[in-house]
Amino acid sequence: MTSLGESAAGRGPWAEFWTAPPAVRVYLAAVGVAAVVLPFGLRGIGPHDPSWADVGTATMLVLVSVLNVEIGRRLAGGLARTHQPHKALSAWAFASALLLPTPWLLVVVPLTYAHARWRGIRVPLWKWFGSGAYLVLAALAAAATRHATLGDTTNWMAGDGRQGILAMLVAALAFLAVESLLFAGSAVLGSAEDEAWLRQTLSGMSFYATEVGVLLIGGLLAAVWTGGAWFVLLFVPIYALGQRAALHEPLRERAETAMQLAARNHDLELANQFKIDLMGVLGHEIGNPLTAILAHAEMGPDAADSGDTAFVSESFAVMARNAHQIRRVLHDLLGLVSSDRGALTAYPEPTRLHPHLTAAATSQRPEARPTVECPEDLSVLVQPGHLDQMLANLLTNAVKYAGGASRVTARTDGAGVVEISVVDHGPGVPEAFRDHLFERFSREADTAGKVMGAGLGLFITRELARANGGDVTHRPAHPRGAQFSILLPQGFTQPSSP
Repeated sequence: MTSLGESAAGRGPWAEFWTAPPAVRVYLAAVGVAAVVLPFGLRGIGPHDPSWADVGTATMLVLVSVLNVEIGRRLAGGLARTHQPHKALSAWAFASALLLPTPWLLVVVPLTYAHARWRGIRVPLWKWFGSGAYLVLAALAAAATRHATLGDTTNWMAGDGRQGILAMLVAALAFLAVESLLFAGSAVLGSAEDEAWLRQTLSGMSFYATEVGVLLIGGLLAAVWTGGAWFVLLFVPIYALGQRAALHEPLRERAETAMQLAARNHDLELANQFKIDLMGVLGHEIGNPLTAILAHAEMGPDAADSGDTAFVSESFAVMARNAHQIRRVLHDLLGLVSSDRGALTAYPEPTRLHPHLTAAATSQRPEARPTVECPEDLSVLVQPGHLDQMLANLLTNAVKYAGGASRVTARTDGAGVVEISVVDHGPGVPEAFRDHLFERFSREADTAGKVMGAGLGLFITRELARANGGDVTHRPAHPRGAQFSILLPQGFTQPSSP
C-alpha cells in the first residue's frame, strides 16, 4: 500500500501540501479556517459606509493592485523573474482593513492574489493560499487597532490628521507583527530545506524595512481615499514612480549578474575554442612528423638488411628532422599553456649575447645560415633558455616564409634597451595581416595551406620576451623582407675573454 503523501504526489497543485510535515498541514488548515471565519465575526469593527461605497472602495483597491502588478511586469520583464511586485499585495490588504468592513478582506485579498498569480508569480499553490490567509489575519489585527484608536470615524484624516496618522502607524505595526509571527510559524514548523529562504528572509532587516514601506503606501492610499476619492488619480502617477524606484536596485543587480554570466560564458567559449585549437595542433603538428618517424623506423631495418646504407642514412636524417620538429612544437605548447594560465615566469640574469646569437645562427642549414652582427661585450637581462627559444622561433619563422634569415644583429639604443633583430629578404608580411601577427593560432590565409605551422611561434616569442621585461616587434625590411626584433633590458657589460 502507498501512503497518502505518495498517492498524492503528482496529482496536481496540492500534491506538495500532502508531502509537507503534518504540523505544517495542521497549522495552515487552522490559519485558513480562521481567515475565513474571523472577518465575519469581527465585521463590527470596520467603517459602516453604504454598500455601494464599499463596492467602489473594494474596486479601487483591486484596480490599484492590478496596476501595481502590471507596472512591475513591464519594468521587470515578467513576474517570473522577480517577486518584487508581489510584496505590494500586503499594501492593499492593509488599506482594505483601514477603509472597509472586515468581510471585504475575503474579496480584496483573493482577487489581488489571483491576478498576480495569473500574471506570472511562481509559488506553490498551497503556499499561495497560506500567504493570502496570513494577510487576512494580519489585516484583521490592523482593523482592530484602527477601531480601537478611531472608533467609527469615517474620514480619519479630518482636522490636522494627527490622530489619523498615529492610528495608521500603530495599525501598520500590528499588521507587521501578526504577519511576521504567522510566517515565522511556517518557517519553524516546515522542513529546513523547504523553508530555508523564508528563514533567511525573516532573520534580516530588509524584509521588515520593505514591508513597512509597503504598508505606508497602503496607508497613504487609504488616507487619500478618505480625504477625497478623486485625489486617488494623483496618487497613481506618484505610486508608479515609487514602484520604478523600488525596482531599480533589483533590476540593476540583475543586469550586473547578467553581465557577469555573459563574461563567464565568453570565458568558457574561449576555453573551449582553445581546447579545439590545441587538439588541432597536436593532431597536425605532432601527428604528421610522428607518422614520418614511424614509417622510416619500420623501413630502416629492411634497408639495413639489404645493405642500402644510403636509405638508412636518409631514414635517420628524416627521423632526426621530424623529432626536432616535435620538440619545437612541444616547447611552443608548453609556453602556450603556461602563458594561458598566467604561469609563464622568468628569472633574468646578465647574459652575453654574442655566444647565443652565434650558436643560433650556426644551428641553421648552411644555405640558410645568417650572418651575426653583435658587439662581443653586449649583454642583456634574460633567462638564457628563453633567449635561445626566442631566437630559434624567429629563425625557424624566417626559414618557413623567407627561405632563411639573412642576418642577426644586436645593438643598444643607449637608453638601457637592447634590440636583437632577425632580418630576412623574403616577400615580407602582408599589410592586412600585420595586426594579427602575434595572436595565438594566427595564420595568414595565403600561406596557411603551404607552410607547416600552428601559428604559435610568434605568440610564444612575444610572451617569453614580456616575461623577461621586454617585447617583440615587427617592421618591414628594406628593400624587401621582414625584420623581427626582440627588445630586452641591457645587462651589465661583461668583457670578452682574451
